[in-house]
Amino acid sequence: MAGSNNKCRAAMTFQCRLAQVWVVFLVLLGSGCEDRRMNNMIGDQVYLNESGENVQNVFKGEQFIYRLQVIKSGVGQEGGEVSIQVDESILARYEGKYTLLPAALYKVKSPQISLKSSDYSADFEVEFDAAAIQELEAGTRLKYAIPFRLSSNTLQLASDQQLFSVVVPKVLNPYIQFKTPGIAPATSSVSQANSAPETRYYAFLQTNYNNQSDLQYKVEVSEGALAAYNKEHGTTHRLLPAAAYRVDQSSFTIANLNNEQAMSYYLMTGKVPAGEYMLPLEITQVSKYGIDPQAKTMLIPVKILD
Repeated sequence: MAGSNNKCRAAMTFQCRLAQVWVVFLVLLGSGCEDRRMNNMIGDQVYLNESGENVQNVFKGEQFIYRLQVIKSGVGQEGGEVSIQVDESILARYEGKYTLLPAALYKVKSPQISLKSSDYSADFEVEFDAAAIQELEAGTRLKYAIPFRLSSNTLQLASDQQLFSVVVPKVLNPYIQFKTPGIAPATSSVSQANSAPETRYYAFLQTNYNNQSDLQYKVEVSEGALAAYNKEHGTTHRLLPAAAYRVDQSSFTIANLNNEQAMSYYLMTGKVPAGEYMLPLEITQVSKYGIDPQAKTMLIPVKILD
């Protein structure tokens, strides 16, 4: 009986030890499978995308909005409030280059905005009185700026250099213009042997601002623009005869939310002798704002081949 009891106790001891080994193994297995993907990731922090000296085009006409973007980087698990304040002391870093823009000449739509944990960025909207700024600068001969500083009571901030933006409004007139004014970079050509009666080409026009409407414009062939170019540069470019081209007036549009679009013109086959010519295009009308006087003409070299 004693031997039998000893065997039972030995079996129980072995089973207990085996159970203990399994517990230790499971604990180690669990720790080995722990999700460590976040171990080397930094927490969320915020900063201004356009920090430091920040020159921005501000257009006369309608109220143009500048969007100062705040970025939230990191693991994306935190949300909170961020705000901007005007900190005039920042201008001292620029040693008198800029003067504080009077508060009456701009408006921050909301100086405090919320970022959800999943948000990557958000915008502070700044509206400028461009005409008043231009008038002020003309009278004082000074350059003005708004020194914004980013702050937050709920989110971690990045380094100081990324927390301020000295927004310098550069006042411009909103214009339509040729994308490549002056002599076009490429020659348009057509062969007299071409079986097609006409060949289509494109000339690109653009706005220097973010277009928010359907712009209608007019482009004309300008003999005067060619004569002026020849006189200024001492050249003798020949005007392409009217029989050799057709300008598509139905293409005279830059659509809403587009800043660039092409107009069409066609070169006709077998209408004029072979040779080198020039097709001078000039923007003469636009339905909104104005035409850039320095970029209103485009002279397209044309080669008529045998």
